[in-house]
Amino acid sequence: MQIEFAALTHPGRVRKNNEDAYLLSALDGEEPILNEPERGLEVGPAGFLAAVADGMGGAAAGEIASREGLAAMNLHLFLHWARFAAADSPERRLVHVLIGAVKTASQAVLRYADDDRTSRGMGSTLTTVLLWRRWAYVGQVGDSRAYLLRRNELIQVTVDQTLVHDLVESGAITAEEARTHPQRNMITQALGSPQPLRVPMSRVELKRGDKLLICSDGLHGEVEDDKIRELMALEEPPHRILERLVEAAIAHGGRDNITGILLSLEDPLLPLALPAGPVAIERVLDNFSEAPTDEIKVVGRLKRLLGGGA
Repeated sequence: MQIEFAALTHPGRVRKNNEDAYLLSALDGEEPILNEPERGLEVGPAGFLAAVADGMGGAAAGEIASREGLAAMNLHLFLHWARFAAADSPERRLVHVLIGAVKTASQAVLRYADDDRTSRGMGSTLTTVLLWRRWAYVGQVGDSRAYLLRRNELIQVTVDQTLVHDLVESGAITAEEARTHPQRNMITQALGSPQPLRVPMSRVELKRGDKLLICSDGLHGEVEDDKIRELMALEEPPHRILERLVEAAIAHGGRDNITGILLSLEDPLLPLALPAGPVAIERVLDNFSEAPTDEIKVVGRLKRLLGGGA
């Protein structure tokens, strides 16, 4: 699959530290791009991983949480998925492993906080997109978001895990009131929480010309969806569109760290979107049962060979 991509993070106008992080990975065992300048990545049978994390916590704990979570997720996917991925790999295995990778990321953040008292209470959001075959698999924890632009229509793929979203869903407040609600940044799930995570997982069939934006609330909280749609629709390279989005967030206040990844899919092998075709966002099964016994045994042997625990 041919993918043009760009990633950018900015501390904003108010915060001294940048607790956001992004990750791009071909899941091939090579070092992923983790808050570094982009470089060429070849998309192989395991797919292409992109993720944004928004950390929180005292001192530098938020910066650690976002990066630790992303690194742990990438390693889990390499060990449990990429090593065995093939053209005929079952989708169920991918979904199971991706959910497991998000939970592993949460456990990594929690372990770090337990080992370092100064990091107690650290946590992070996580929005992750794995492109495989002709599909995007999207996992969500917290309030970072994934958007899809198709034929100039902007669709929010993820659902915010926030108190104000729950209030809107219950009819207690309106969507307009939610944008300025004093508790609009209070999330109901985070990496590093001692409570069990529920990881909503969605999939979207990709079409030629699609653009995917993954971003922290420092971007979508400052820039209205209409403006995001307008900028994403520009016929410009992904890095320039992303620069414009970050500039817009800063111009609207830049009160939080701002991070985004933009993926542009112009692969001629992808089917064209129908002029008036609906966009189907499918909620796939989450919280799968344990992995098949044969997979656990194989991965256990692999980890021991690499010097890890059983």
